[in-house]
Amino acid sequence: MSPLAVLILAIIVPSLQAKPTYYTAAVFEHTGTGSKNDSTADIVKKNLDFYKRAAEIARSKGADIIVFPEYGVLPYSDRKRMKPFLENIPNPLEIETTPCSSPDRYTDRPILYTLSCIAQYNSLYVVANMGDIQNCSRDPDCPSDGTYHFNTNVVFDRSGTLLVKYHKEHPFFEQGIDIPKGKQVPIFKTDFGTFATFICFDIVFKRITEIAQLPYVEGIAFPTMWINTEPQFVSTEYFQGWAMGNNVTLLAANRQVPMEASLGSGIFDGKKGALAYTLNPDGISKLVIAKVGRSGIPKISPDASITAITANATWEWTDDGKNIPDECSMTSGYPCQKETMLQNYTFVKLNKSYGDVEACNNGLCCKLSYTSYGLKENYYLGVFNGTYNVQNTYHWCEEECLLVRCEDQNGVVCSKFPLKSTTQFHTVFLRGNFTSDFVYPSVLSSDIRLVSTKYWQQNADKSIITHNYAGINYITVGLKGRCYNKDPPFRR
Repeated sequence: MSPLAVLILAIIVPSLQAKPTYYTAAVFEHTGTGSKNDSTADIVKKNLDFYKRAAEIARSKGADIIVFPEYGVLPYSDRKRMKPFLENIPNPLEIETTPCSSPDRYTDRPILYTLSCIAQYNSLYVVANMGDIQNCSRDPDCPSDGTYHFNTNVVFDRSGTLLVKYHKEHPFFEQGIDIPKGKQVPIFKTDFGTFATFICFDIVFKRITEIAQLPYVEGIAFPTMWINTEPQFVSTEYFQGWAMGNNVTLLAANRQVPMEASLGSGIFDGKKGALAYTLNPDGISKLVIAKVGRSGIPKISPDASITAITANATWEWTDDGKNIPDECSMTSGYPCQKETMLQNYTFVKLNKSYGDVEACNNGLCCKLSYTSYGLKENYYLGVFNGTYNVQNTYHWCEEECLLVRCEDQNGVVCSKFPLKSTTQFHTVFLRGNFTSDFVYPSVLSSDIRLVSTKYWQQNADKSIITHNYAGINYITVGLKGRCYNKDPPFRR
């Protein structure tokens, strides 16, 4: 071999070895623990002890990154209640710091210190949510208590060094939290790719989509406390659709609080859909792990697992969905919400076991073609086009087409959305004259299960087609168009 060939190989071979073909991701759905009678220190310690156990299990399964949920350590509350849980987080753009290696400097910041140590001891990238407190006494917009309170994600590398802090840009009825000024840089590099991080309600708006469209961003680490809202704002349904529509990996870690309808976490690999997820209202914390193929790498086996974690035990979780009730209610222990704009939808009932149905709303026309083995429950084609309004506080533009299992109540169409169905559909073809560039698909079957993408696809014209000769008991087949360019400015 010539000297030149040896030199070329010396350059090429290490570079090929340096780029792994996959990474292993973990997301932790945490119940949260501690009561109002516990001290701040006790609540923080109890929850961080869960985080430590989750990280140790993740490490034992080869994880490279772990994402913890929003409000997993601090309470979702008012300023007075939240303030003792907040810590002054340094700006990693101004100072490099590894809290775990500087315990004397972080004695009054146990959350930062412990998260850094979790990363360092387990050689993991850690993405976690906590509260940041910053003095603002010289700022004319400063709150009366002299400090800004931010809902914050922090990212640590494998050595425990703080890489990023990101302040939530779109708080959702969070009266104890302030809105940051200006755009931030929520991007961080790992030894297996480049990622960004956002928080919960941020995902509804354009900013996160702009970041996801950057060619070098492979994934989004996404702590959330997502409240499930029927029919098209269910956590895993929305997360998968968003990941597919942006063709980017979403690592979504939710809280598990069934009585607040907050649950549903997973690893969603762009157009491939869910690699692993959990949605089961049982009050048990769960760790979801899966291998994710790098961009441009052929599909690999995710080797997915779910581990249940309680204060006294851990075990492999294999029966997700078994605790889904027939419908959302307080008595069932899972009081999920209903979307607020349903009264502005156009609904057309399906009356035959097969056929073609069309409905229009404010210029958006949706067409449904379907075949079934007989409609045993009520199904409707629903259409909405306009400004989505949440309690006259938050507004954004949507175009929606959906086939949905629902029931009328007191003369109002689609007042209830049952979570189970026995109607078996053979094919569903749903399309609309969308103006939106981003149209997010959703396909749910009975018990709020994500239907495998081997049974459906979204076409280039944004239509969706499902196919299964054995039949699938859908509860929702939907297309959610987000007309970001028509959104009004975000205001609290």
